[in-house]
Amino acid sequence: ITINASLSISTSTMMKSLFFIAATALATATVADASTTVAVLEFGKSGSVRRTLTKSTHTTVAGVASLWNPNGLQHADMTVVPDLFQTPSGAVVVGISGAGVDLNSMPTVQGLLHSSDAANVVGHMTLVGAQGRTLVNKVGPATTLNAATLVKGVEKECHSAKLSSVHVTVEDATTAAQVDAQVAALMKQLLESTSNDSTIVVHLVVEEEEGAARRRLTTRRLEDEQQDEEEEDNGEDEEAEDGEGNNNNNNQNGYYGYGYYDTYGNWVTPYKTMFQIQYFNIVLWTAVGLTVILFYTIYMMMDMPLMPDTLLFGESAKLSGD
Repeated sequence: ITINASLSISTSTMMKSLFFIAATALATATVADASTTVAVLEFGKSGSVRRTLTKSTHTTVAGVASLWNPNGLQHADMTVVPDLFQTPSGAVVVGISGAGVDLNSMPTVQGLLHSSDAANVVGHMTLVGAQGRTLVNKVGPATTLNAATLVKGVEKECHSAKLSSVHVTVEDATTAAQVDAQVAALMKQLLESTSNDSTIVVHLVVEEEEGAARRRLTTRRLEDEQQDEEEEDNGEDEEAEDGEGNNNNNNQNGYYGYGYYDTYGNWVTPYKTMFQIQYFNIVLWTAVGLTVILFYTIYMMMDMPLMPDTLLFGESAKLSGD
């Protein structure tokens, strides 16, 4: 009887452990399937945030938080960085999440999140998992809005002295369509109301639900594989082109202007990024200023008057007389 009771207890404990492991694995898989995308939009005078040359948009919650704290340490390999000298007049984080979020039914939001050529879009960042609420809470307590109050609520927060956040919950497809229409109206309103002397930065944080994110990730993976195959097929033809042809292709981007490929196939250009220009000027003029101060100090010391010490010479005369 004792043996049977022990076996029964062990079996029950094992079943509970297996159930806990399965539930944990299911929850982990569900979170991993979700996707969070951040789009950085700038209205009015541009220059407060800048796009870098980093191609990968993947980052972490800490990386996005570093962008929102321009006075702190910036994470490496970020697609968007704050400017060192120009700060926006106002900034707001707009979080959109919920079970009804499906970008296929939200064309305006989808265009802002996945199109690099969209108007006023500086750059994008993508995070794995459902990180929308976590990002919004990094700023502080978020103001809860709905589709009807989205435009007025964001406009109010844009004129606050510090970075603030709002959040909208999308419950179904009807709410998703309403929110998408209000986002379009918000973009139009900010574009018309922001003057050229001020800058408004909007960080659009969209957490896509698991099923839609899985379908989108699968489609994107297939497109990437197809693109890789096409690049491999065209690789031999590209290697056969001379340096002049490569330079002409890169000259289409006015930022680089001129460059060439080295022996290892890396693109080399003498043009500098905005960060490199700013850093060079800071170091240069700091060194020039310190050098001027040093030489001015030496010059002032050269013109100092030299007079004999009467007390010292008087004591020397007494000693000589004795």
